[in-house]
Order: sequence, then C-alpha cells, then structure tokens
Amino acid sequence: MNQAVKAQTNDSFDAIKEAHTLSGDSEKIQEYYDKWAVAYDRDVSNEEYIGPEYIVNFLASLKSNNGLKAIDASNKNIEILDAGCGTGLVGIVLKAKGYHHVDGSDLSEGMVEKARSTGAYNVLESGIDLTKINKAYEDNQYDATVCCGVFTLGHVPPTALSELIRITKPGGWVVVSTRKSYYDSTNFQEVCDRYQQEGKVKLVNHVQDGPYIAEEGAHYWAFLVC
Repeated sequence: MNQAVKAQTNDSFDAIKEAHTLSGDSEKIQEYYDKWAVAYDRDVSNEEYIGPEYIVNFLASLKSNNGLKAIDASNKNIEILDAGCGTGLVGIVLKAKGYHHVDGSDLSEGMVEKARSTGAYNVLESGIDLTKINKAYEDNQYDATVCCGVFTLGHVPPTALSELIRITKPGGWVVVSTRKSYYDSTNFQEVCDRYQQEGKVKLVNHVQDGPYIAEEGAHYWAFLVC
C-alpha cells in the first residue's frame, strides 16, 4: 500500500472511531455528520463496510413461518423506511434489488442531501431523532423499517427501538444491525427481551457476528411487530 492510500485509510478509520465518541448528544451527532457527509462514503468504503448489502438481503429473506402472520419482505411493493439512512447506502441496495417504495430519514441534513442524490428514495426527512416520537411519521405507517449503522457506540440508546416499532405496521418488520461493540457495551439484549415480554415484538431471526465492517462484525435482528 502506497503512503497516500495508507494515510487516507488511516483517516477513514479515525473518522469512524471519532463518531463513536459523540455520547448520544443529538446536536453533536448532527453537526458531526453534516461535516462528514462529503467524505462518508469514501471513509466507510475504505473500511470495507458491507452492512447495507447484508441487511437488505437479510430483510428480503423474511416472511411468514411457524404459523406467524407476517408481511412478505421479498415483495418489492412493500413500503420501507430506511431509518438513519445516512448518505443512502441502504437505499441504493434496496433500489438495486427492485424495491419501489422506499423512504429515508436521518438526523443530519448534510447526509440526507447526499441520499437525495442517489435517486433511491421517494421521501426523505432530515432532523429525525430516533430517541423521540417524530411527528413526521404516523403509527403503523410502514411495512418494514430498516436501521443499519445507527445502533453503534455514541449514537442512540437501545430504547430507540421503540420509535422504529411505533411506525411499523403489525405484521411488519423492524430490522436492525447492532455493532458487536455496541451490543457488548449496552443493555440492548435487556431492552429486546423487555419489548418481547410486553408483547410489542417477536424476535423471528437473529444473526450473530455477521459481516459488517473490517474492524468488527455486527449482530442483525429481525423483529415482527405484534
């Protein structure tokens, strides 16, 4: 590896790690990602980020089984929200797979502007904080809500799952990635178990330590909304 490429790769790694120090402060996260939007795609590509492709394939595999009535996620006409869409990497994969009705949301306007340029989304919303109830979205609005790269250190607490559940239809899917270090450092499992005990969701599929980024893997979760 020549020195220029090595330096760029090191910069990419540092940018990703700095994002993990934002302590869940929405203003800091928004400001950081507004500035990072220009270089984000390059930086995550340098770190071999394949979470978007993996999570879309994971979503597309979901359907009714074991007597559960569920939306067939392989149906290309379902309505999907890419929550925390960033620059649109998940949306690009969804479009390539033939999904026609995809919306996106993110806290950062800078990231949403990049996502808009992909042409993968019908409607995009910025200023969406997943730790709150967002008036932009009605209860039970989407057939599937996908959230990749958001449940990571320094970003949102595990309880942000509740907003994803709220906007997803009964029988619909909430599909998320949790970076392994995030899962190990938070009470995500406890929250997951509690929401199941409360009858909000049922965990239907779970992949441990799946492909995500060069540094580490992620767990992938498919919740059926009750």
